Amino acid sequence: MSRLISRILLAVFLLPLSAMVYLAVFVPMSVRMLWLPSGRFIPWFGAGLAAWTFMAIYWWLLWRGSIRWSRRRIGLSFGFAFPALLVAGTIGYLLGQREEEFGCFMGSALAPLLWIVSTIFLWRETAAERKERLHAAGHGAVVCPTCGYNLTGLTTTRCPECGGQLTLDELIAAQPARESRELE
Repeated sequence: MSRLISRILLAVFLLPLSAMVYLAVFVPMSVRMLWLPSGRFIPWFGAGLAAWTFMAIYWWLLWRGSIRWSRRRIGLSFGFAFPALLVAGTIGYLLGQREEEFGCFMGSALAPLLWIVSTIFLWRETAAERKERLHAAGHGAVVCPTCGYNLTGLTTTRCPECGGQLTLDELIAAQPARESRELE
């Protein structure tokens, strides 16, 4: 199994594992808080914080080697936590107007999910990073113009990653950093 496939599978397990962390914190806290009428929001907050911490660490450990870290990316990764919390809190408050417990659950569970979605867009490889990565991989590398998969060494022009089928001329013409003299 390739590293990318194993990372994708591990990413799929992030949500069920996070739900287990949420429940493992929420249930004991809610049982202990039954006698504390003013502490009815503490289990929701504690479970949400535990799940978010788990998700952030798990997500970072999963993708840390694949991301080109810059000060901007690191700052925005932390910075997107506040808007995620604000949006989730607003949605939780609005839903809590009708059903308080459901609003608390949604507010505490939605914040880490919104943060994960923001990191997906923030951590994506830029066009410049992709070009540099392909250049570093080798000037002679032939890559799929659709998905960027390295096709060097294959005997067909069909990409095994995305299934794209190109003619040899189309494949050569679509290569990054190819000069016009190579196409003549």
